[in-house]
Amino acid sequence: MLMPCAGDPAGHFQELLMKTPNTILYGVVAAICIASAPAVFAQEQADALVAISLDDAAALAVERQPQLDALDAEARAARQRAIAAGELPDPSLSVGISDLTIEGSDRFTLRKESDTQIMAGIRQQFPRAEKLKLKREHAEREAETFDAERLATSRMIARETGLAWLDVWKAEAAQRLARQSLVEAERQAKALEISYGAGRATQAEVLTARVDAEALRERIAGFAQQSRHYRNGLARWIGEVAFNPLCPDLPAEAPPDAQSLMDALTSHPHFLVQAKKLATVENEVQMARQDYRPDWALTVGYGHRPAFADYANVQVEIPLPFFTGNRQDKQLDAAKAMQASQQSRLEDALREHRTEIRMNAEDWQLLQERLARYDAALLPQSRARIDAALAAYGAGSGLLKDVLDARRMALELAMQKLDLQLDSARHQVQLRYFAP
Repeated sequence: MLMPCAGDPAGHFQELLMKTPNTILYGVVAAICIASAPAVFAQEQADALVAISLDDAAALAVERQPQLDALDAEARAARQRAIAAGELPDPSLSVGISDLTIEGSDRFTLRKESDTQIMAGIRQQFPRAEKLKLKREHAEREAETFDAERLATSRMIARETGLAWLDVWKAEAAQRLARQSLVEAERQAKALEISYGAGRATQAEVLTARVDAEALRERIAGFAQQSRHYRNGLARWIGEVAFNPLCPDLPAEAPPDAQSLMDALTSHPHFLVQAKKLATVENEVQMARQDYRPDWALTVGYGHRPAFADYANVQVEIPLPFFTGNRQDKQLDAAKAMQASQQSRLEDALREHRTEIRMNAEDWQLLQERLARYDAALLPQSRARIDAALAAYGAGSGLLKDVLDARRMALELAMQKLDLQLDSARHQVQLRYFAP
């Protein structure tokens, strides 16, 4: 369920009612009751107004993700294979005619030749119990790998959804900053037009202010295009809900504890996937060793001779692994090579994740210092520069160019801070992926 977030107009509904006079309040309540008669329509309208936070988007993506359903189905399939792998092979039935004469006066008869018989038999293979156990365990390891992959994939989906949400947030936050600058630019342009009519400003100054405002409108249009583009990217993870309003504020995050995250890596789903794969190839090594020990098969047959006594036969078959150099030895060597490969992948995954945690945590910390510099010095000084330029221009000792330059610089600094906020939030999303 989506909840109204900070900055969401729906979240201020109760406050609005508290401040509304009773007469108007009763009218509002009556209008709401009438409008909410079709319950389904009202719920859809309410959902359409709910702003999506980063956490909401991540939860929705995991809840409505076909990739996870596919991995669930693959895990179920592997468990069904595990049951089948532990059973004996199907017996085979053979039926035919043995020792049928095809020459002479007694050809193609079943009664003249004593060796001719109608045969029926059943053959059953008996793999060694250890082999059946290992085959069943192999399929079970595959099912456990799919389970681990599902957990890892859900983490990946939450991470990618968060990054996609941040792209939309950045584009819309940039739009808001540009619109605020546009309000000031339009106000400046109108004031200059009045001054131009009174003969206190030049036509060049009026045109300069108009161009500056028009450039801001074009910039806003560019941010709007980016927002639409990134919303389509977000829709890949959460569907049409991606086009709901976004919470304007980033989620609050605590400083990351890189050491704790690294200590918990061995229980991380992505690491568990590699560990499960290692267990699977270790099982294959044991299966390859079992191939040196042959299975056996039993055949029971019955021969019917119409004119003579019937026969029965019993046969036991045992493969003879005499030439192991090019078969069993090679299969064992291949299984051991795959085991070594997977062990290396496991160690590489651990090293990769440790590096990612350390890098994201350190970058996040440095970004907090840079953001503090913007709040403490750069942004206040840029606003003071605007005030000083406006005061000088109003007193006739300054130029319009100084005012416009100060505003452009203030906007660029605000955009740069926005980039740092985005970068900081991206690092937090990346670190969330490794959270226990």
